Amino acid sequence: MNIKIISLLGCLLFALATCAQKSRFSLQGLYGLNGNFFVRSYDELGGPAGKTYFYKKSFIGTISGIELDYQLNKRSSLGIAYARSSNTGTKNYKGSINGTDIFIQDFKLRHLNNFYQVQYSNRFTSANPGWQWQAGLFMVYDARQTIAIENWNNYLIIEENNFKNSNSVEGGILAGIAYSKKIDTHFELGIKAKVYYLLSTSTMEAITLTPTLRYRLLLRRLSG
Repeated sequence: MNIKIISLLGCLLFALATCAQKSRFSLQGLYGLNGNFFVRSYDELGGPAGKTYFYKKSFIGTISGIELDYQLNKRSSLGIAYARSSNTGTKNYKGSINGTDIFIQDFKLRHLNNFYQVQYSNRFTSANPGWQWQAGLFMVYDARQTIAIENWNNYLIIEENNFKNSNSVEGGILAGIAYSKKIDTHFELGIKAKVYYLLSTSTMEAITLTPTLRYRLLLRRLSG
């Protein structure tokens, strides 16, 4: 399902870009680091005795994405974006349940976030056009893998909670700051930091830091 959504978004971005007559569209790719607060919030110790829970993943992970922006005037733009983050945790275990041996060796559990975003960007000052701030809304669809070994209940549970089986989706607001610099007529190289806050749960979801590469389509001078 994710592949279909990504492909559809890619086709939409391409169609909008090729149809741009006023040359105000730009495409931006990004790849870098994310810090996911949720993956460290699990309680692995609570509950009855005689259990082992593997829920947590590493706070630091990776994120990649694509953005399509429409320049409203010299200072501001409106855009849509998609980003996918991944945080993993390597687990090891040796034990038994009701006489049955269980071995887990270097097994990676993952937590994926799919961010769908609408955002507004504006320059801090006209004198230094490389610096921008961003604000917007997002929806996040996640996929969370966990392992629960419950000796007292003779259970071994290996599962992934996602939108399809658990309706796992949340919404919130985002804020960011970015710096970019032209490297030729069409391309800009930069770096961007963002924070994602969930309104639906009143918690911080993630922070990101990503190098960016922007391609401006058919650039022309804007009068607004």
